[in-house]
Amino acid sequence: MTRILVVFDPTTDKQPALARAHEFAREEGCEVLVFSCIHSELPKSDARETEVERLVAAQKDIVEAATAPLVADGLKVTVEVEWKKDWYQAVVDASARYSVDAVFKASHRHSATQRLFKKTSDWTLIRQCECAVLLVKSQREDSRRRVLVAVDLRRGKDTYEEINKSIFEFCKHYSSISSPEIHFLNAYKDLPSRPDRGSMIRACGVESEFVHIKMGEPGKVIVESANELDVDLVVIGNSARTGLAATVNNNTAELVLDHLQCDLLVIP
Repeated sequence: MTRILVVFDPTTDKQPALARAHEFAREEGCEVLVFSCIHSELPKSDARETEVERLVAAQKDIVEAATAPLVADGLKVTVEVEWKKDWYQAVVDASARYSVDAVFKASHRHSATQRLFKKTSDWTLIRQCECAVLLVKSQREDSRRRVLVAVDLRRGKDTYEEINKSIFEFCKHYSSISSPEIHFLNAYKDLPSRPDRGSMIRACGVESEFVHIKMGEPGKVIVESANELDVDLVVIGNSARTGLAATVNNNTAELVLDHLQCDLLVIP
């Protein structure tokens, strides 16, 4: 990755996504774009535009102060503050405008009802960003010592093969800059779709102890396995961004979103 976008939350002093980006950029040497979107209902008047400019400038000062440790570490940091009510769409637009490789965002728990009836910001980013999305939940400093990677090795599925390729490329690159313990998981719903263990070991390029094949609904299996292994990061592919799957919110990435206690990286 050469450029990442960090969503800076203007409503809190705690910025776990920025902390995670700092950690990642030190290892990767990538550029960090810190993006903050603010908005408030202001009365219509001749002074409205001036007030918006004042608020944007004040927020930029806050963000620049928060990014000072990154600058001190010699990282290339760009700060942008935008005035817009639909802030999560603003993030999607900024990620495309700057051609970033990933978006880092702090994630908070939402109820099943909220997920069903409302497009949360996490949902919007996963569905609409053309890049990877890292949802930061863990407060651990050593955030990626153990990683669980969910793959789908069913044959004859071009979409899954492309996603698996992207996932394997990420794992290979990630292992070259860090020393994580990477586990691979393939969940399957019925016996006919069970993957061959030997083939999976060869595809993943790891020892047998790091390969897990389990029957069950993918979302449930991923969450259970992440808890059992006490992982710090789950990596998952995201397909079916549009159409019926997008409408009913039944994508595996969204099913596990609020049940994981660790960070979640969604790769398109």
